[in-house]
Amino acid sequence: MDNSLTREMESALQKLGVQQLRPQQEAPMGAILSGRDVIVKMPTGGGKSILFQAPAQTDSASALTLVISPLRALQDDQVINLKKLGIRAARLNSDLTPVQHAAVLTDFCTHGGLLYLAPEQLQNPRVADQLRSANVVRIAVDEAHILAQAKDDFRKAYGKIGSFIQTIPHRPQLLALTATATRHDTREIMTSLGMRESAVFDFPIRRDNLRLSVKKVEVPGKKSRRCSLETLRFQAVERVLRGWNGKGSAIVYCPTVKMVRKLSKWLKVRGYPVGKYHGKMKHTKRKKMQAAFMSGSRPIMVATNAFGLGIDKADVRLIIHAGLPLSMDGWVQEIGRAGRDGKKSRCVLIYARKDISTAERLLRQSGGKKAVRRKLQRLHALCSLLESKKCLWRGIEKYFGQNKLEPCGHCSHCKRKSKQIHF
Repeated sequence: MDNSLTREMESALQKLGVQQLRPQQEAPMGAILSGRDVIVKMPTGGGKSILFQAPAQTDSASALTLVISPLRALQDDQVINLKKLGIRAARLNSDLTPVQHAAVLTDFCTHGGLLYLAPEQLQNPRVADQLRSANVVRIAVDEAHILAQAKDDFRKAYGKIGSFIQTIPHRPQLLALTATATRHDTREIMTSLGMRESAVFDFPIRRDNLRLSVKKVEVPGKKSRRCSLETLRFQAVERVLRGWNGKGSAIVYCPTVKMVRKLSKWLKVRGYPVGKYHGKMKHTKRKKMQAAFMSGSRPIMVATNAFGLGIDKADVRLIIHAGLPLSMDGWVQEIGRAGRDGKKSRCVLIYARKDISTAERLLRQSGGKKAVRRKLQRLHALCSLLESKKCLWRGIEKYFGQNKLEPCGHCSHCKRKSKQIHF
């Protein structure tokens, strides 16, 4: 960066309340300020948002940065924080009334700033037309790994972002940001968005402050009539929670809405301060539960994977999976929400062998042959690692195409404590 850009960036960072860039932010920022398209793969909590928020402060008055993100909660958190700092930012989503929606769109297309929206907004002809006439200088696609999954019937609007970009008269700079993307996913991201000579920054996915554990639940034959697998699973969750010192917060992920309801009730009866969160709850109820979790009044959240994406809570000390995630990617995304402040945190995955066949059956019903094959590959990669005796972190690194470091020495596999739980 030349001196003038450096001075501008120092001023932008100060406005954002940042003293200086972290070491892993410097190289991507240099590429961004030089005008290149950029893909950044950085662990959760690494500071990806600064990479588009800071450059937006150095743009001309009418310049518009579009931030495409998948969830309202993610949009809300960032917009609220930016507004507190006096920075022009807004969200464009279905929470707004038609009048509010039109006013926000016109304001930002005219005067620029940071405009957050889900990709589905681009399917609205009125939104797309106004954005094409605006001075869009940069498009940041957050959670960009979803681009590689869009062809698998997941958030298909993500797969149409590239088509929208092609219709903009003056092509904007493109930034793709994610915590998890394999080498194949990276190529899919570049193709989907039509990125040119992209600079790819792939930072180590391993986070040494996260202690990973795998526990397998198994029903002994003699007790099978007296104790169900569900009961054993819930007891295993409670055992882990007993070892939690109550400092910070905890998230318990469940594979189904039904389990969220039953497990949250089960823990509440036993005196745990729990909230629950799933996609079938009303929006107002979800917001209330999220606020209680963020404030600490309900520090344990029992939820489906609908919860957590973009939640900026630094002191999550415990992540429990009360069942098998459907992919290696999903598991790594979810454990990444622990220990964002760099302090030691635990991530415990509790599963039964039966979970594997259940997950396979569910995925086989979830799309066409190619999509199902890709989904099963992601699931089987996770299952192979869990069933192995290899270091969990080394297995994750191999999956994401990174150089494997030495065994971490502190995961359950390294400590040879990945034993079946018997009750």
